[in-house]
Order: sequence, then C-alpha cells, then structure tokens
Amino acid sequence: MLLRSVSERLFAVLAVVFSSHVAAADSGSAQAVFASVKDQVVQVRLIDQAGNAKTALGSGFVVSDDGRIVSNYHVVSGLVNHPERFRAEYLDQNGKTGKLELLDIDVVHDLALLRADGFPAAHFEIRSELPAMGERLYSMGNPYDLGLTIVEGNYNGLLQKSLYERIHFTGSINHGMSGGPSLDTNARVIGVNVASAGNQVSFLVPAKYVTALMERKHDKALDAAQFNATIAQQLTENQQRYVAELLSKDFARTDLGDYSVPGTLADYINCWGRTDSEPRELYRSVSYHCSTDENLFLSDSLSSGSIRYSHVLYSTEALSPLHFFHLMQVMSGSGAHSFGGTEEAMSNFHCDSDFVAHDGQTSKVTFCLRRYQQFDGLYDLFQQSLALRGDRELLVSTLALTGVSAENARAFARKFQESITWKP
Repeated sequence: MLLRSVSERLFAVLAVVFSSHVAAADSGSAQAVFASVKDQVVQVRLIDQAGNAKTALGSGFVVSDDGRIVSNYHVVSGLVNHPERFRAEYLDQNGKTGKLELLDIDVVHDLALLRADGFPAAHFEIRSELPAMGERLYSMGNPYDLGLTIVEGNYNGLLQKSLYERIHFTGSINHGMSGGPSLDTNARVIGVNVASAGNQVSFLVPAKYVTALMERKHDKALDAAQFNATIAQQLTENQQRYVAELLSKDFARTDLGDYSVPGTLADYINCWGRTDSEPRELYRSVSYHCSTDENLFLSDSLSSGSIRYSHVLYSTEALSPLHFFHLMQVMSGSGAHSFGGTEEAMSNFHCDSDFVAHDGQTSKVTFCLRRYQQFDGLYDLFQQSLALRGDRELLVSTLALTGVSAENARAFARKFQESITWKP
C-alpha cells in the first residue's frame, strides 16, 4: 500500500513536470504566438488617390500605445516621392481601415514610422539583444494580399558579406510581408521583414534600428521638403562611413594578365572572373567584375549606395591593328546608360575626358558625374579608363559609385585609377 502511494505521488510529480513543459512549449508555438499578437500586425496599403485603389501593399506592426506603426520605407516611399498622388492606410485583422500618417524614415535600413490615430491595439516589445544561433523565430505579415500569415524559421546570424547589417532568417518571407515583424517565442520583435532570396533564405532589419528610429523626436509629420532633407542627410552620412573606410587603406590588388588592378576591396564586395576565347570572334577577353550585393531603395526607378567596378583585358593575334582598335571603340562604350533614375530625380551625366600618365603607362580616362535633383550634395559616378599596350592588347576598367559626395567621388576615382599598374 505504501509502495503504491509512493508510486502515485511520483507519477503525479512527473505529470506536473511534463504538463509544465508542454505548456511552456505551447506558449512558444506558432499558434500561441499568432493568437497573442495578431491584432498588433496590420496590412499597410498605399492608395492611388486619383483612382482610389490600392497600388502597393506591405505589412506593419504597432510599437507604441499611441498607435505608432513600423513598416519598410520601400512600402510607403510613394508618400515621399509623390505625396500629391498617394495616401496610406492600414487594414487590421477585423477588417477596419484607417488613415496612416508618415512621421519619420530611415532609408539606410529601409524603415518607416507611421501613426494611426486612435488605434486600440496593444503594442509589441522590442528585444534589444540578438537571438542565439539556431533560435526559433516567427515572421508575420500579409503575403500576396492573402491575409495575415505566420511563418516559422530560425535565426542564422548576421550576414557576413553585407555593407548594410541584416539578419539571416531561414524562413519564407514573401511579397506583402515586407515591414512585418519577426518574433522570438515570447513574441518580442527581433527584426523587421525586408527581403528574400527565395529557397528559405530571407533577411531582416535588426530591431535595434527600430528602437533608434522611435527614439527620435516626432512631434508631427514632415512635409516633402523635410523628408528630402532627411534622406539627403542619411545618405550623406552613410556614404561617408564606408567610403572613408575604403580610402583609409591601400586597395587590395589582383593580377590580370600583365596588369595589377583593384581586386576585392572589402568583405562585402563580391568579385568573379571569366575568360572568353571564341575562334570566330578573333580576340580573347579576360574579365574581372566586382560589386556590392545590396542597394538602398529610393524609388521604383532609383537605388543608391552601391559600388561596382570591372576590368576587361582584350587581346588579339588575328585582327589587324585598325580592326582591333575599331572593335575596342565599340566594346568600350560609355556604359553610363546602365544607371536608373528619371529626369525628375537625376540630372544628365557631365563627363570630362583626358589622357592620364601613371607608373609608366598612359590611359584615356573619362570621368562622369550626375547630380541627385532632390538630395543636395549627392552624385552618381561613372569612370572608364582605356589602357592600350601596343596594338594588340587593351585594358578597359570601369568604376560606378551611386549616392556619394563629389569630393568622395573624385578621391575614390583617383585612387582607383592609380591602383591600375602595368607590370613590365
């Protein structure tokens, strides 16, 4: 009888322990997280005022008890670029809609802070520290206008090769979930949905940038001129950060034939090479291309904050000097046409060409700048140099920087050109 009593007590203790573990697991399940915060996540809509119809969709989440909502800048960028054409509204889980007012933006981290007057929902808690590697996370949003969705995934650290800090989330973030929250098992925000590469590879803006945006003073919404000044300041500070760092050290080099040229300048710049040798073409080319993988979204037609450069070494034994020179003129067109932007946003490129002698070789260098019409002090740079050695070999090097000051553009272009040397 005593043995049975002890066994019953032991079973009861084990049952309590087991049930507490189940309850703990359930509290952090997708179902529990969704139920606890679904009213704090909204769909963010951009409405074309002329047709009174939605033209862009994203997600947002409540971050304060006075109805402040965080989303992505790219979701509501129309309010900055064309305030006369668009308005923003939210749609909550009960089908209620309301007006959204844009208070502030962070274009470098693709964030926007909005306000919905009288929004009754509770708000999210922001988690200050990053999760542990492999920690379970939940992303929420409104994919493809299908309604609120929760997606389970894992934290896989910060991206290693990135100019802009991003969290690697192994879960499916789809179109329409941009601006939604990614949460830990306690429903605290650890990041904001921003982009996806497909195949369970998605990216989040770390929550610390949400905190920084919320800590700024927001008495009232800004007008278009104030937003443009804010963007110009953010882009200027951002480009100064990474350009100054690159200019402070010697450029890494790589060999291309008998030349030494700028190689992988930073760990966030990816480089790749290719050799083409087709008998029918009568010439050979060896190329080396480098670029950052991320840009800063400014509008549907314009991005900024990128670095691109390339070196292509052409050579021939079959073409006559005249034919080779003519072919190379065609192959080495200006290349400035590859930049985006409208006439409203960007000026035309202004270019100067000259012959530059350096380290025993002479190159024809074309230097081009175009000005951002809305953001004072910022420019796009395109530079191309042609180095002809004999009448059988030509090196074409190009450099493109977007969203930099004129001073940094000239300094970077000069250092880049001086880093191209011939090894006799």
